[in-house]
Amino acid sequence: MTERARILLAITVYNGRDLVLAAVESACAIDTSTHDVNVLVLDDHSPDPGWSEELASVCAERSVRYYCTPRNLGIPRNVNLGLLAAHDGGYSHVLIANSDVLFPHNLVDRLIAASESDNSIASVTAWSNNAGIYSIPNDDPVACLRDLERVSWLSETLRDEYDDRTIDVPAGISFCILIPTWAVAEVGLMDPVFGRGYCEETDWTLRSQSLGYRCTVALGVFVYHAGQGSNETAGLLRQGATTVDQHEAIVDMRYPTFRADVGAYMASGMLDDLHAQCCLTICRSAAREFGYSVEMGRLSQSGSHIGPTIIIDTGDPDPVSVRYLGFNASLGLTGSPDEGDIGLLIREFGGGPPRDVNVLDRGPHTQDLVESLGGSTVDTPIYPARV
Repeated sequence: MTERARILLAITVYNGRDLVLAAVESACAIDTSTHDVNVLVLDDHSPDPGWSEELASVCAERSVRYYCTPRNLGIPRNVNLGLLAAHDGGYSHVLIANSDVLFPHNLVDRLIAASESDNSIASVTAWSNNAGIYSIPNDDPVACLRDLERVSWLSETLRDEYDDRTIDVPAGISFCILIPTWAVAEVGLMDPVFGRGYCEETDWTLRSQSLGYRCTVALGVFVYHAGQGSNETAGLLRQGATTVDQHEAIVDMRYPTFRADVGAYMASGMLDDLHAQCCLTICRSAAREFGYSVEMGRLSQSGSHIGPTIIIDTGDPDPVSVRYLGFNASLGLTGSPDEGDIGLLIREFGGGPPRDVNVLDRGPHTQDLVESLGGSTVDTPIYPARV
């Protein structure tokens, strides 16, 4: 039996009244049946009037540790408070996270499993909707994913597919990153040269790799991340920017091959393949658990359904696609009946017949497809009777 790990979850806060409380609530709902988790909220002297007092009260009600710095330190120094607290407090791991996230119930269990799959792993970043190249593409994450139970379902679905599997990546992202405390002792703290923040975790993970340690992403865990809107408001970023140019220049100076390494990594296509695989896994699991609908026509009119919607373009032999909660995937089938029994293959994908088949317009092979799919059929013509 694996020994219980002891983890410090350090949530860094600067303003963010509209997002922080949901993050704290989700932290308190993390499954602790296999590992011990202590939550520490690090308020970097938020200037929003009354917010620090409100947050301190919320944390006290939930038995969450809270610390407000006497003055603003910036992100790297605030993160260092969490790293030091974990190292000096005898924790086995420290989990550094932003405050505009929703943590799934299985967060700690999955990140620890990934971290302990190899003793050379110095950092594990989670999948997300907003984590740079480690984002699973989604059309509308705010509308579709900003829900704790939905995030937890997504994370469990990826766990079922990938378990504790990790991939090596060029650098970590500290929106949600797990670091063993032995790595804190070996690599050190975040460099305060990065001022109020951005690129400090890139520098840290590149330093860890220079010592021979691995920087990874855990494929079996998903964390919702709202994004950097509060940092624009606070003046950390210029409007529309995603990083700080001066800090990028420091990284370029210290690690001259980093950008070329990232370019080569992206050109390999591995992440693109994984993104597509994750979307397909999510859609397939949802179809089998919640049921699915099929829509047939030349112009997609797919609306809101309890489960996924499979789109068959009757006028174009492009691959049959599936949509669910803003995720899009290709089933690898074509819209032409000559390519085989598409209906049977769709039923295998969804684990049975569809809930309903919505026919937007009919072609020469439509009836054969409808019969092979099964389920109830509804005709919803989108063209007038006379053109």
